[in-house]
Amino acid sequence: MTVLDPAYPPARQQIYLEVSQPRALLRIGRATDENGPLAPLVQKYIDESLQLKAEVPELRLRDDGFLYGGEVDGSDIFAHVRELSASPPDVLVGPDSNPTLSFTSGSEGRPKGVLGRHFSLVKYFGWMASRFNLSSQSRYTLLSGIAHDPVQRDIFTPLFLGAQLIGRTHH
Repeated sequence: MTVLDPAYPPARQQIYLEVSQPRALLRIGRATDENGPLAPLVQKYIDESLQLKAEVPELRLRDDGFLYGGEVDGSDIFAHVRELSASPPDVLVGPDSNPTLSFTSGSEGRPKGVLGRHFSLVKYFGWMASRFNLSSQSRYTLLSGIAHDPVQRDIFTPLFLGAQLIGRTHH
């Protein structure tokens, strides 16, 4: 998973796409509502240089828990796979699997990709909980950008503990 932060310049977003070479693109509906569509430079790179196997045009989680992906040719993009949600995915995940690809700040030049491993992230969560007496009653503030490598710590620690994450808002 790699995140394109709409607050970042389009040239930086393009670097993220060049490094990650994603095979799927999920457009978060709320992000599009708040920030508008991707910049023309970024969209052009997606259209001309990526080999996408899947694209979700408008991902939204409704208040009732319903996951909506948008419509293609007048029908819900997830309609043909909704029945699969009752069974586990056919994907083997282990300690060396890489669930995230985030990026350094690029302060020394071009941003570098940082792969997160399941093992190191899970080990870190337990250590954080023990060292700082954290629990599901704790509250966290999201301070880093959503594409910056500390996001692994800032988002996944409270999710691991079942705690509350308070994000920043863009207006």
